[in-house]
Amino acid sequence: MQNFRVAAVAALGALALTLSGCGGSSDAADSAADTTVEILEMPEIDDSDGLVIAGEQVADAALLKAARDEKLTWYTGSGSESAELTAARFTAETGVDIEMTRMPSAKLNERVLSEAGAGRLGADVVTVTDPVLAEGMAAEGVFVPYTKMPVHKQLEGMENVVWDGGTYFTSYYSAYAFAYNTSLVEEADAPQTWEDLLDPAYKGKVGIVSAGAGGTVQGLAAFQEEQVSKDYWSRLAAQDPRIFDTTSVQLEALARGEIEVATAGFNSTYGAEVEGAPVRLVVPDQGMSGTFNMQGLTTTGKDNPAAQLFMNWTWSKSGQEFAAAQGFVGARTDIEQVKTGDYQLPKADDPSFVVYTPEEAAKKGADIVRRWNQTFGYGG
Repeated sequence: MQNFRVAAVAALGALALTLSGCGGSSDAADSAADTTVEILEMPEIDDSDGLVIAGEQVADAALLKAARDEKLTWYTGSGSESAELTAARFTAETGVDIEMTRMPSAKLNERVLSEAGAGRLGADVVTVTDPVLAEGMAAEGVFVPYTKMPVHKQLEGMENVVWDGGTYFTSYYSAYAFAYNTSLVEEADAPQTWEDLLDPAYKGKVGIVSAGAGGTVQGLAAFQEEQVSKDYWSRLAAQDPRIFDTTSVQLEALARGEIEVATAGFNSTYGAEVEGAPVRLVVPDQGMSGTFNMQGLTTTGKDNPAAQLFMNWTWSKSGQEFAAAQGFVGARTDIEQVKTGDYQLPKADDPSFVVYTPEEAAKKGADIVRRWNQTFGYGG
């Protein structure tokens, strides 16, 4: 049995040095390491014969030994805080060093395709928040099929997880609901349903993000129109909402009290709440929208055991539970969705969790943005 606390401290120290060497801050890495334990208690780890985490095998002895002699280079389009926490947790649980590069998915896509086209792709594993970009990377030969995950057969039996024969996978889903400023809205008066955002008391005090800002908010717009009510957009527009170009600026405005309520990405808003922002999320009984986060092993990483281990860990019980604890919905439906703090998000196969699929985005995404802009009188 691994001396868990000693190994975790050593691994997190290595992560701090790695991030610092990449231009990041070792203080930031240390903070991320501390926060991972606050978010979710560390699981039981046994590396006496391979790697078993939370009772589930993640790697055999040969892969674990080889992985610990290598370093993983990870490109991700996830939010910066989430990416840092995930890197810290992976290192703590596996003892494998990770070098992370984080940027918005669209810019990341440009970099990956440019590097791959020049024959010098630097990433072993790539994660993006847009399934269309993941599909494009697969078409350009960036990703290679990977079917060696211990849970691969389970994943094949789940909807919308294994893509293109295992060339890339859904790692987890982003969830979208709404939130309020606790300094301005009493808990007893807080919105609990999507219709509550239409209360005249919130006129001019609602914050939303343009449907053209990205896949998550496009999916939210589709959810509101198709699951809440056909006229929801026009009724929300009548509230004279403040429209933001990005979710990060919207969240800052909510935390500062410039708006009282806002549609909200669960992961980023929960992170702000943990850091002390006066915000509180709501999980509406009517349901919430979801969008894909995709990940694949690259041509550069296909022979790197550290990259293979990262893929295994991402879909392990422990990796999926840590994603859920941060505010994502796990891709695996054969395990329970652990709580995000005191919030209980639905599982991916729950009818209340409505995922905006790549097919829907391709078929009607442009029309959704066009009509949304027209309804809200938004010119971008």
